[in-house]
Amino acid sequence: MATNPGVNSNFQMITFTPAERQAIMRLSRHFYITRAADTITIGNSTYRAFLMRPTEAVSTVLNVEREIVVLFSDYETFESRTLRAIDMVCDQFDDVRVDRSLRFLISRDKQIESSIRHYLSQDPEYPIVIPFNYDDFHASNEDFIFNAVRRNYLIRDLFGYQSPLKHEYFFFGRQKLVEHVIDLHKSGQNSGLFGLRKSGKTSTIYAIQRRAKATGCRTILVDCQDPAIHAKRFGPLLQYLVTEVRRELNLRKLDIDLGSSPDKISENFRRLMNDALATADTDVLIIFDEIENISPKTAASAHWRESDDALLFWQTVRSFFQSPRKHKLSFCFVGTNPHLIEMTKLHEIDNPVYLFAPKTFIPMLSPAETSELVTRLGYFMGLDFEASVVSYIHQRFGGHPFFIRQLCSQIHKKTSLNRPRGVSLAACKEAERDAGADIHGYLNEILSTLKKFYPDEHSMLEYLAKSDVATFTDLYRYNPAYVEHLIGYGLVVRRGDDYEFGFDAIAVSVKANFIKPPASDLDERWRQIGSRRNRLEEEIRTALYRWSSRLSSEEWAAALDSSLSAKRRTELSSIGRREAFSRNNSPLYFMEILKLVQLSGEFSTGAASQSEVASAMDEVNKKRADAHAKEISEPEYKKLVAAFELLEDIFLPPA
Repeated sequence: MATNPGVNSNFQMITFTPAERQAIMRLSRHFYITRAADTITIGNSTYRAFLMRPTEAVSTVLNVEREIVVLFSDYETFESRTLRAIDMVCDQFDDVRVDRSLRFLISRDKQIESSIRHYLSQDPEYPIVIPFNYDDFHASNEDFIFNAVRRNYLIRDLFGYQSPLKHEYFFFGRQKLVEHVIDLHKSGQNSGLFGLRKSGKTSTIYAIQRRAKATGCRTILVDCQDPAIHAKRFGPLLQYLVTEVRRELNLRKLDIDLGSSPDKISENFRRLMNDALATADTDVLIIFDEIENISPKTAASAHWRESDDALLFWQTVRSFFQSPRKHKLSFCFVGTNPHLIEMTKLHEIDNPVYLFAPKTFIPMLSPAETSELVTRLGYFMGLDFEASVVSYIHQRFGGHPFFIRQLCSQIHKKTSLNRPRGVSLAACKEAERDAGADIHGYLNEILSTLKKFYPDEHSMLEYLAKSDVATFTDLYRYNPAYVEHLIGYGLVVRRGDDYEFGFDAIAVSVKANFIKPPASDLDERWRQIGSRRNRLEEEIRTALYRWSSRLSSEEWAAALDSSLSAKRRTELSSIGRREAFSRNNSPLYFMEILKLVQLSGEFSTGAASQSEVASAMDEVNKKRADAHAKEISEPEYKKLVAAFELLEDIFLPPA
């Protein structure tokens, strides 16, 4: 239904001064005045305010659809408490009703514009404030309203944030994701949010906390990247959780000691946490940010990475979560990679948090959300982005909000201050060239993190860049999660049966970072690698044939079925053991042989666990001359040799 200008018949005009009524009536020519806010008192200062909804025409011009707060400050000098008063007015109303990113301020201060400019330059995340003086509403024409908006475009670079967004004013997209996490918590379920660096994870966490507070949910944020967290052993960290829950619930402080043995730590944690939740009569959502810092293999401290701390911590947490109590803890896992909840084992013991939470990857912005981000912030900076320019920006960065903001910030810096003015495609591409070094520096940082901690996913990006479909497909068959992660990150998209890069910039960065081949003895190295690999594969097939001979027909069929994809099951449905492990004509891929080795559970030694054997086989399979186009660095070569030596000790007969 269209909004017409005017004043709601129930609007309490009597609560405002004559000068304020005049301003309201002038604004009512372009807005629909809906209702007065409760009077705000801060110290000796009193502020009156109201809400107004833009008409359809004004909504298009201002790029605003919800109601706008207008505050009167009947004082000759601006003070920062005035902006606090606007925040308090906003808090009186539902977030769905009020646009918190834009406010109107009407003041007696003759220098109100310069005062606002100075204040907002100190707080770049504060919402847009359009300042007026009471006398402005004596103007004979209507241009003064829109001129005031235009004059205040250039206060700040609204695109140029590099830190996480702590407020919702310029947070775009992901609202459904935030609501989903809150809904899961309310129903007593856990959640997981995963994404690469600069993908907006921390901004999303802040949004979850804001939304949780607004709906009465209690949350605790645990920053696992902080040494104060990951340097703790599992017992002190559980003790920390009890203390933080009590603090969040405003319960009296206790001297807490969970004990030193795992059984006492678990018992006391359950007792004290139950007591806290029952006393406060509420549930609590605990958000673990940068979860990889207390996860096996990737943790920042050795006791989480290599010892049993991760196992004991999550066993205790899961036990508490499953206990039948009226009030519960639920958990939100936030990090780069969901491997913690994907691993079936932790140090050869069943992983207590395997599939403990649904995996959700932080989504890239949709084309519509990219358009909203670019055009809305651009409008308030005097930059008009045409649809073709927005489409180009989305294609280049695939809806990645950080890189979109960085490019648009560069456009702002290069554009004349004589605004408003349009942004052409040529100007966009020129700004992209100027910002290229910074943008690709961030992309390289993302790829470097991926390569260090999740080398398999990084290798798949290289195979894709080289059009090495065979190796890419091999890895996908071995572990479909690799592709799932890359698609979740927005780095890869699937079109039918084909895969391609999710956006142009990442393809360029991956290709630019290919390892340069060493100049000397590559051919000889690859000859030796191929020879060792072929002999090792023959011996593994022989060992597996002996193992399979001890299985019944039903057991063999089940083992083969478990190691094959659906398509391969159809192709090899009637294969026998001798044919499967033939030295010369076996139809099984190395990845399938690896799965059978894992399934057998027989080929470990005192010096090498089953997981170490599987990792070594995976390393040997990935390092093939045809897969790497003869590129291998010295550290990679040494790692490969170590893998060969481990497997040869197990499968090859003594020399």
